[in-house]
Amino acid sequence: MAKLYGIGVGPGEESLITLKAVKILQKVDVVIAPTSKGEGSIAYEIAKPYIKGDVVFMEFPMTYSKEDLKTKWEENVKKIKELLDEGKDVAFITIGDPMIYSTYIYILKGIEDYEVETIPGITSYSAAASRLNIPIAEGNETFAVISSGDVTEISKVLGMFDNVVLMKISRRYEEIVNLLKEKSFKGYLVIKCGHKEEKISYDLDRYIGKKIDYLSLIIAKKVK
Repeated sequence: MAKLYGIGVGPGEESLITLKAVKILQKVDVVIAPTSKGEGSIAYEIAKPYIKGDVVFMEFPMTYSKEDLKTKWEENVKKIKELLDEGKDVAFITIGDPMIYSTYIYILKGIEDYEVETIPGITSYSAAASRLNIPIAEGNETFAVISSGDVTEISKVLGMFDNVVLMKISRRYEEIVNLLKEKSFKGYLVIKCGHKEEKISYDLDRYIGKKIDYLSLIIAKKVK
């Protein structure tokens, strides 16, 4: 029976992909690389040196319309099932880890009657902490990882944890920076961790009013 692999290819550096991921990428018949409209696939660029089989680029729209997303997910799940029914082993690649804010999660929900194996990847925030040489948490400290959607929710989380990783910060960057000051947190900004365009800033104010890349995060630590 054909098998679907969900593979996390890590944050950006080719060398940060796991050995298990490399072995699977070299043996599967088809690799599916997610894209958004008009853009390439970051996951593919990371995994490209290790891919031996065919590559299928599969579009996942960047939209907040649940109906549009549902339609596209169902269409893509159907295509994956067709490949599996042909007896082909398929790998669906995603940046970071496949079980954290990943497109793969939605595919997984639609593949119920097939054999599936998920291969973890290094997360962007683990890599970012290593770049900074700053621990995300130590001793008995608490930490949370959140998607930066609702400022009210962010405020609640900042009130509950010693350390907070804020993902998807580009749309609310200035609000987040102001909130971190209000809650007495020191923030560290990492943009496109592991990529050629990587930037690190210890001064969050420096990027207020500037366009922040979608692949950016803040590691915030409570000032004690």
